[in-house]
Amino acid sequence: MYMFRSRKSSLAKRLWKARIKKEHETGSEAKIEKPNSENILRTNVLRRLKENQLEMLVTAVESGGSELSTCVLLPKDVVEDPHVRCCQTWRWPEIRQPCELKQLPMCETTKDPVYICCNPYHWSRLCKPESPPPPYCRFARDRLKPEDRAPSESSCFGVNHQLELRGSLTTNGEGESCSREWCKLAYWELSNRVGRQYGVETSSVNVFWDIPHGDGLCLATLATHSFSPPEAVERARKKIGRGLTLSLEEDGVWAYNRSDSPMFVNSPALDDPDSRSLLVYRVPSGHCLKVFIPGAPTRHWDPHPPTGPIDPNSVRISFAKGWGPKYSRQEVTACPTWLEVLLAPCR
Repeated sequence: MYMFRSRKSSLAKRLWKARIKKEHETGSEAKIEKPNSENILRTNVLRRLKENQLEMLVTAVESGGSELSTCVLLPKDVVEDPHVRCCQTWRWPEIRQPCELKQLPMCETTKDPVYICCNPYHWSRLCKPESPPPPYCRFARDRLKPEDRAPSESSCFGVNHQLELRGSLTTNGEGESCSREWCKLAYWELSNRVGRQYGVETSSVNVFWDIPHGDGLCLATLATHSFSPPEAVERARKKIGRGLTLSLEEDGVWAYNRSDSPMFVNSPALDDPDSRSLLVYRVPSGHCLKVFIPGAPTRHWDPHPPTGPIDPNSVRISFAKGWGPKYSRQEVTACPTWLEVLLAPCR
């Protein structure tokens, strides 16, 4: 019994040591607050976990989420919002309410009525589209040049468009069931397409740089046969890491940023339909954003603009680098590494 208690105590101490320290936790103030904070965590969460659960939690926390970890479950009716306490302790000290968090689709308890997952790396912070974006996020359509558009965008209104999206999730596909692919992914480095398009049939897909980060679209495999990239692309590749998870859910399509760097998103569903400008949203590490909203108003733009990459079914996600008038990168095709998400028609 003593050895069992010592093992649990040792794991609990490792978890407390790995916590995210708040700005005021320095010197004597940290010593004063530590007993209270630690006691709350130990009493409300850690003491209720079994030894193997503590080990799983240690693996997730000490690896910063890089190690694939399983769910750490607690009954919902035993402890009030234990997942919030865990996210406060090991990821985001400023979190206050459960409504600020959203579970990753890989988490087994997304719809569990009894248990809640306390693994902080199975949670993501919500980005709110209604928040005013930074000034650099808005740029005018008339600044887009035809020579900067991607080949998959250039004929999006012609008969040769590679997807022939006669109906789509963003137009008249709402409410229909997708029995096959619900989107295609294309990986780009600058204005060069790397590898083939990747069709997605499962409800969620991981997009990452190399194999250790899970199953899904491994960008490093695509890049093996690509052109010799410039130095900027090489540097950007190293920042992709765990990349992102795209998930088709009941309320739309979500993008979860699982990398250590921000990602930048442009989606027609997030634009002001009455505006002649596009919005690029910055999604910090560990945050998520709904990139497609069913029933979103249609843009009131000329469907046959003379210039610019206009594809109403395309979402663009740049890894680590933003674009717009406040950047040297005016167009998405100037970003070193980026993903094009083509929402497919429901057949």
